[in-house]
Amino acid sequence: MARSSAVTSDSSSGKGRKPRESRRGSLAFWALGVATGALLGVALPTGLLLALGLAPSAVAMVADNSRGRWTARAVLVFNLAGLAPALRSLWLEGHTLGALARVAFRFDGLPLAYAAAAFGAALPLVASWAVLAVLEARAAMQVARLEQRRAALRENWGDSVDEPATGESQPQARSEHRNAQVVASNPASRRMAARGG
Repeated sequence: MARSSAVTSDSSSGKGRKPRESRRGSLAFWALGVATGALLGVALPTGLLLALGLAPSAVAMVADNSRGRWTARAVLVFNLAGLAPALRSLWLEGHTLGALARVAFRFDGLPLAYAAAAFGAALPLVASWAVLAVLEARAAMQVARLEQRRAALRENWGDSVDEPATGESQPQARSEHRNAQVVASNPASRRMAARGG
C-alpha cells in the first residue's frame, strides 16, 4: 500500500512523467505502425506500398525532436499527398503484388512520394527565410519613409533636426528657430519686432 501511494504522489507531482507532446507523438508513431501492420494482413499490396512510401515520414518522426514536430508534420502531409496517386493507381490496376511492382517504381509512385517528403522537410526552413525576407523588406520601407519625413523636417526646421536631443534646450532652440522663420515671412511681425514688441 505504501508503495502504490508513493507512485501516485510521484505521478501527481509530475516527476518521472513524459511531457504530453512527447507521449502524443510516440503514440501516433506506434498507431501508424499498428495500422500499417493491420493493412499488411488485410491488403498486402496497399500495406507494402504504405510501408515503403511512408518511410520518410517515419524517419522524420524519429529525427524531429523540436516542440510541436512541425517538420515531421510537414513531411507526413506532403508524403501522403505524394503517395496518393500511387495508391489510386494500385487500386485501379488490380491490387496485386505485380501491380505493386509496376506502380511503385513509376514516376507517380515512390519517387513522387519521396520528392514530396523532401519538399515537406525543406518547407519549414524555406518558410522561415521567406518570413524573414518579408520582415526585412517592411523594415527597409519603414526606414525609407522615416528618411523622407526627416528630409521634410529638415526643409522646415533646418539642419538642427539631425542633432541629437540634449535635454530641455533643444526644443527651445527649435521653437526660437521657427519663430524667427515666422517673423521673417510676415511683414507685420517684422514691424512689431523692429518696434520691440
